[in-house]
Amino acid sequence: MSTSNWEDAHKSYLTSLRARLKKAYALEAEPDSTPDKRWLNGFMAAGFHSGLVTLKELKLENMTAYRKVCGETMSNAKEDRLQQRLMKLSAS
Repeated sequence: MSTSNWEDAHKSYLTSLRARLKKAYALEAEPDSTPDKRWLNGFMAAGFHSGLVTLKELKLENMTAYRKVCGETMSNAKEDRLQQRLMKLSAS
């Protein structure tokens, strides 16, 4: 894949990921809501395994989306759970 094509694919992936993360965190913030994260986990795993995104970028995007939706930074406990979730995605 040429550099330009990779950059376009990377940008497109991140744009889609940001929208999906914001939607997932908005649903999570609603009372009596339990969002199903299986599709989102698969999407993040596919991006990682295809080389479009790193684990560091995935973590940063998750934390940014959480902050934009919830208006606060992610707690250490939530950040630890996110890190564990991302490590599981990278192993699959």
